[in-house]
Amino acid sequence: MISIQRVIHPTDFSPASRRALIWAVGLARQNRTELMVVHVVPPPTPIFEVESVERPQAEAQLSAVMRKVRWVKVKTRRLLLKGRTSVAKHIVDSAGILRADLIVMGTHGRTGISRLFTGSVASRVIAHAHCPVLVVRGRSERASSSQRTRSRHDE
Repeated sequence: MISIQRVIHPTDFSPASRRALIWAVGLARQNRTELMVVHVVPPPTPIFEVESVERPQAEAQLSAVMRKVRWVKVKTRRLLLKGRTSVAKHIVDSAGILRADLIVMGTHGRTGISRLFTGSVASRVIAHAHCPVLVVRGRSERASSSQRTRSRHDE
């Protein structure tokens, strides 16, 4: 039997991450396990030093996430990491250090040129994680536009 003792949920505070949080909370609750919510402040770019602005914003957003999950009665902790290497490497390393049994994360579902240039944090985590990774897809642009079209026709 598979035993899940610790679930890690990396978040970038996007809609895709919010959908994955629902899964992470549900799995943590179902398995009576601890949930770790992790955010990595991306490393500054060579041109712009943005970390000083991003860290307080990330702390505020992480606190807001923690307030939302408090009512679920799942043991939850948070971890805010300052990026020096890739976000994916920080997620994989923290999952190893924290001895995660499962990583539950969102993906934006980018394809084509967009994915070519930005890459996929989720695919890099899947490739290097020591534990299973559940990837929850955010709403695609196609789904969003078809829903907008449907709602216009309903009026």
